Amino acid sequence: MLKKISLLLSVILHPILATTYIFIVIFSSNSFVAFLPLKYKLILTVFVAINTVVLPLLLLVLLHRLNIIHDYKLKSNRERIFPLAISILPFLFTIFLFTRLQVPFVLIKILQAGIYTLMVSAAISYFWKISLHLIGMGGITGFLLASALQGNQSAIPIFAISIFTSGFLASARLIKGDHNPAQVYTGFLVGFSLVFILFFL
Repeated sequence: MLKKISLLLSVILHPILATTYIFIVIFSSNSFVAFLPLKYKLILTVFVAINTVVLPLLLLVLLHRLNIIHDYKLKSNRERIFPLAISILPFLFTIFLFTRLQVPFVLIKILQAGIYTLMVSAAISYFWKISLHLIGMGGITGFLLASALQGNQSAIPIFAISIFTSGFLASARLIKGDHNPAQVYTGFLVGFSLVFILFFL
């Protein structure tokens, strides 16, 4: 039962979904971008989901077909490097398009945070199997704290929820046996620090 719950949490809180989740949160908050027209927010969110979730998944399938990676779960830390690096391309394309559309800069900054996180994750994965799930959850939590400290009061309860959710996710990754405690805790701290610093400073 515990393993089934752990698997479900790992799927729902997969790091590939982190950027889309942040867009949903910021569009649902009291942030100034939340007052954009609903249709506009939906279009941007769907576009982000396609470019940061669907395209990287298709690239993963292509890499598997080309025998560049041998396991979709990327259990080997070295096999993670190329998929992480190539996933930066859809982020860059999205930033280019958002810049042309002149969307609020904070939305572009979220995508930039995604790129920095992918770069650091790829670099660490060369030496060590850090938890990508906790990097993603740490990034979401760091964004929420920075947003709350900058006056967005609606981010405070979501930040509290994200802390508890991170704990559940860390437990799930340990129960599944995919990581040891050091890989999980370091993953959260890396994701949290990167995104918090980028948005707060």
